[in-house]
Amino acid sequence: MTYDVVALVERPPDVRGLVDAMVRAGAELKVRGGGDGAVIQLCDPRGRTLLSIEAAQRVEVASEVERLLGAETAARTPDPCWWVEARAAGSDPAAVALAHRFADGLVDRLGGTVWSARPRLRGGAAERRPA
Repeated sequence: MTYDVVALVERPPDVRGLVDAMVRAGAELKVRGGGDGAVIQLCDPRGRTLLSIEAAQRVEVASEVERLLGAETAARTPDPCWWVEARAAGSDPAAVALAHRFADGLVDRLGGTVWSARPRLRGGAAERRPA
C-alpha cells in the first residue's frame, strides 16, 4: 500500500522547482529514474525507494479535480493547475513525511495546495494541511 500526496500547483513545475523540492524532502537521498523518464524515485542510502514522483500533468478540465479529490480540494485549487503526484512507499512514517516535505516545497515555490488521501501524521496526531 502507498501513501499518496498530490501537489496541485499554479505554475508549471520547472527543473529548479523540482530539484529544490526534492532537496527539501531529503538532501541525503539518492535520485533514480524510472518508468522511461515518467517517474523520479528518491531512495535511501541503501537504494530502497522511499518516494516515487510522477511527471507533472496539466489539468485541462477544472472539474476533474473535484471529481477525483472532492469539492473542498477543488475550491482551494488554482485554475489552471498542474498535478504532481508523489507516492510514499508503504506507510513508513519517514516516507510519508518525505512525501509531504516534497509537496509542500513545490507549493511554497509554485503556489497551490496539497492533498493527501489520509490525514497527515505529525507528532503522533492526525492533521490536515490547509492551503
